[in-house]
Amino acid sequence: MDRRVTRRARLDGGTLWLNKYVAGYPCLAEVIEVSDGGLLIRTIREPSTRESGFTLEFEIPGSSHRMWLWAELVRTEGALQALRITHADLLERAQLRQLVRWREAA
Repeated sequence: MDRRVTRRARLDGGTLWLNKYVAGYPCLAEVIEVSDGGLLIRTIREPSTRESGFTLEFEIPGSSHRMWLWAELVRTEGALQALRITHADLLERAQLRQLVRWREAA
C-alpha cells in the first residue's frame, strides 16, 4: 500500500550524493529516490547508532546552493534507508520539487 502524497523521482545511480551526519560526523550516502517530503538513500559506511534524526547536506547538480535538511529514519532494509524530511525551508522544498519535475521530464 503506497501512502505517499507527493510525487517522487528515481535517480540514476551515482548522480546525487549527500552527507548524512551521524553522531556529528559526515557519512557519504547515495540518493536513490527523492521527493519534497523524503528520500530513499543507500548508505556507504556509517557507524551504528540508535539515533533516528539526522542532518543532511547536499546540493543539486548545477546549483551553487548547499541544502541543509533535517530528517528522521522511517525504515531500513540492508543498506537502503527511507528518510522523512522533518525540516526544510521553502526554497529547499521548492528545489526538491523542481528536481522531481526534471527527472520526470527526462
